[in-house]
Amino acid sequence: ATYGRGAPKLILTRGTWQQADLEGVEKIQAKGRLMFKNLSDREELFIPEVDVSVRLLSKGSIEGLRVRAEVVPRHDLSDGYESPDSVPRRDGYWSTYIVQGRCRTFMDLTVTVDREAPSSPSSSSSNAGEDALAQVTSCCVEVDYGCYGPSGLTRHKQHIVLPLSYPDASAAAPKEIKGSGGDDQAFSVYSIPTHLLHHGDDPLDVIEKYVKPHIAPGDILAVAETPLAIMQGRYRHPCTVEPRWLAKALCKLFHPTSSVATACGMQALVDVVGPLRAFFAAVAGVLCKLFRVPGIFYKVAGPQAGLMDDISGTIAPYDKFICLGPADSEAFVRKVEEKFGLGAAVVDVNDLSKKTKLLTILAATERLDRRLLYKALLPNPAGNDEQQTPFVLIRPTPS
Repeated sequence: ATYGRGAPKLILTRGTWQQADLEGVEKIQAKGRLMFKNLSDREELFIPEVDVSVRLLSKGSIEGLRVRAEVVPRHDLSDGYESPDSVPRRDGYWSTYIVQGRCRTFMDLTVTVDREAPSSPSSSSSNAGEDALAQVTSCCVEVDYGCYGPSGLTRHKQHIVLPLSYPDASAAAPKEIKGSGGDDQAFSVYSIPTHLLHHGDDPLDVIEKYVKPHIAPGDILAVAETPLAIMQGRYRHPCTVEPRWLAKALCKLFHPTSSVATACGMQALVDVVGPLRAFFAAVAGVLCKLFRVPGIFYKVAGPQAGLMDDISGTIAPYDKFICLGPADSEAFVRKVEEKFGLGAAVVDVNDLSKKTKLLTILAATERLDRRLLYKALLPNPAGNDEQQTPFVLIRPTPS
C-alpha cells in the first residue's frame, strides 16, 4: 500500500523483529526475519546478491563502537523451488536463488553493536566505548538487493529503522501543562514520551505500555498522525521512487515548501492516488486559482495529498524518508476507545499551528469535545523535533 503503483516486482518486507537485547554493557543486538515476495504471476525472478549497511544514531559520539550486520539466507523456509542452496549459510555468502511467481523466500538479519577492541591494554577506548554504547538510540538498516529476470538486472533497496533504547515506562508522570478552553473549561496536558517508534510497533501495545499508567477517567488521547503512519510502515526512501514525466511537471506548480513540490514527493502521491486523479486534481487546482479559490488540488487528490511529509518533515532518521499519512484512522480511534475507555483523536499539528490557529483532526471518537481538543493542541505540546512524544493526554479539570 505504501508503494502503490510504484512497487517493484520483487519486494522485500521490513520484516518482524525481536526487541533489541539491551542486557549488560557489552553489546546491543537486534534480530529480524525479512521476506522476499515475487508479485508477478508467471515470471521467475532471481535474487543474485544482498548487501546490508547500518547507520547508528546516538545522543553523543559513536567513536569506539563498531556495528556488524549478519545475513543468513533462509531459503529452507521458502514456498518455491527446493535446491541445494536451501541450507542456511552463516559465512555471509548469498547463493543466487530463484523465486517463482507469487512465491516467497526469507532471510534472517542480525545487527550487533559493540565496543571496538582497545589498541593496547592501557588504552582508554574501552571506557569510551562503554559510554558511547549507552548513548546509542537507534539505527537505520539499508538492504541493497538485486533482481534478475525478464527485465534484466535491477537494483532495489529496503530501509528499516530500529529503536535500540527504550525509556522507562514506569517513570514519574510526564510534565503537566495547564490551560483553559472554551466556556472557561480548565484542562491539563501531558505529553507522553516513547521510544523511537517503528514499523514493528502495534499502536495499541505502545499505548498500553506508555500511556495507560497515566490515564484518568475523562481523559482524551491525541495521537500525532505521522508517528501513527510510521507504526503502519507508511514511509519510503526517495531512492525507491522513480519520478515520471507527470510528477516532474506537476511538482513545479506548487510552493517550494509543499511536500508535493519535489518530483519524488509528487510521484509518491501519484503512486498512491493514481496518475489520472493527480492530473485532474492539478487541472482543477489551476483553474480554481484563477478565481482565487485555493486548496482545490488537495481536496480533489484526496487526504494523502495534505498529510504526506517530504524528506526533512519529521525526526531523525525518518527525516530521510517520504512519510505518507496514516491509514484507517477512524478504525484506530474506535479501537482505542473500546480498549482503554478513552476519547481519542488522530491529529495533524505542528509548530506553525500556534501562528495559523489551524490543525487537522483526521479522526475522532463520538462525543469528543473538539473545542477543548483545539485549545489544548494549538500550542503543539507534543513538539516536532526530538521530543519523541507522539501521545498527548488532555485532562479536563474543575475550574
